[in-house]
Amino acid sequence: MGSKKGSHLVMVLPDLHLPVHDKSALRVVLRAFDYLKPQKVIILGDWLDAAFATAHPASSREEAKQGGYIASEIEPCRRLLEQFEEHAKELVYIEGNHEFRVERMITREKGAWLAIPELVLPKTLLGMNRKKKFTWIPYQHNAAPRDGYSLPHYKIADGLIAVHGWSTSKHAARKHLELVRGYSIVYGHTHRAQADSARHPMTGLINKAWSPGCLAGLQPMWMHGSPTEWTHGFSLIHCRNDLSRWTSYTVSIEQGECILPDGTKITDGGVKNPIYCEETIWGD
Repeated sequence: MGSKKGSHLVMVLPDLHLPVHDKSALRVVLRAFDYLKPQKVIILGDWLDAAFATAHPASSREEAKQGGYIASEIEPCRRLLEQFEEHAKELVYIEGNHEFRVERMITREKGAWLAIPELVLPKTLLGMNRKKKFTWIPYQHNAAPRDGYSLPHYKIADGLIAVHGWSTSKHAARKHLELVRGYSIVYGHTHRAQADSARHPMTGLINKAWSPGCLAGLQPMWMHGSPTEWTHGFSLIHCRNDLSRWTSYTVSIEQGECILPDGTKITDGGVKNPIYCEETIWGD
């Protein structure tokens, strides 16, 4: 389902949380990426867990065993970005609260950390030596924004922005829709696939707010006493090159497979076109 002339395809990827990600869901995403060849990839943040930089003690053996920030998080993330550069012309990385843990740690500890932030900050380590255009959207402004009021975000198309996430409430989609006021918004952070929409009474346009879910483990050890409703997925957005129009699809990943909008089945083991195989999206 490649983009037609005059348009481009954007792939939007939610929270991964290396190294406690879901390996099967990630394989599905990579196979879908190779099949779709989107021109732009937007990462909604929290692709790093950065557990080493939190001020809170480890809450599980799983978390305590994490370490090797460079080896377990930065290097795998860099390799993933390199894979995306094979087809995508631009990578957009929206910093999440977990990447921002490193900035907070530097500020909190001060001392020698203030002299060597470039050696540990995700923005520097993930952005260096990129082959394609790389855009980093900070978690928060370090200084007053030029326009005075704008929160960090990435404009995908006219009337559509992407952020890491402003709410984790039960009705986060509605909350984001209310906060963004007259725009559409895609966000991560909640790990739950959720969507809401409303018609603007003055313009007649439909504004949407949605999260594609996450790519992290669905029931981590530190949540053992609280069953989650997290889901795996990603979003696809077709945009006109002049950014005047767009349409979106959210693709759910269930038990190591997903169905793309064109009917193609992607599994963590490969790609199956329903036209040429007995197993179709409709079953036997």
